[in-house]
Amino acid sequence: MKKLFMPMCFAAVLTFFSACGTTGKALSSLDALNGEWKITQVEGQNLTAQPGEKEAFMGFDVKENRLYGCTGCNNLLGGLQADAKKHTISFGQTGSTRMMCENMETEQKVLGAMAKVEKYEISANGVMLLKAADGTTVMTLQKK
Repeated sequence: MKKLFMPMCFAAVLTFFSACGTTGKALSSLDALNGEWKITQVEGQNLTAQPGEKEAFMGFDVKENRLYGCTGCNNLLGGLQADAKKHTISFGQTGSTRMMCENMETEQKVLGAMAKVEKYEISANGVMLLKAADGTTVMTLQKK
């Protein structure tokens, strides 16, 4: 019995730490979403603020499941659901201010792309790709 006790303890400790490591990786992946991200491309086209437009960006608060940002004209807010293991992301009910801007094209592109987003990838250099279900990139964001 004494001969089995030490190996069983070692196996239990090893199992415990490997389970903790898996959870930590998932949390760090979700934590990587947090903060503000400048929208640099929509549907493969570079996005630069036109005169009179604000910078388009998205902000994520994964602990509160919140999305906020700016579409280039109006401020945006809404719900957020993300799964680090599956790299899925979805936006719940979203709302925005209702200002009319001279150029609404950027806003229309951003909102149209947001409706397609189902997956995400974050690279080590601070670039996030938001992708459609078929894997095509619909938005590219740069960590602010």
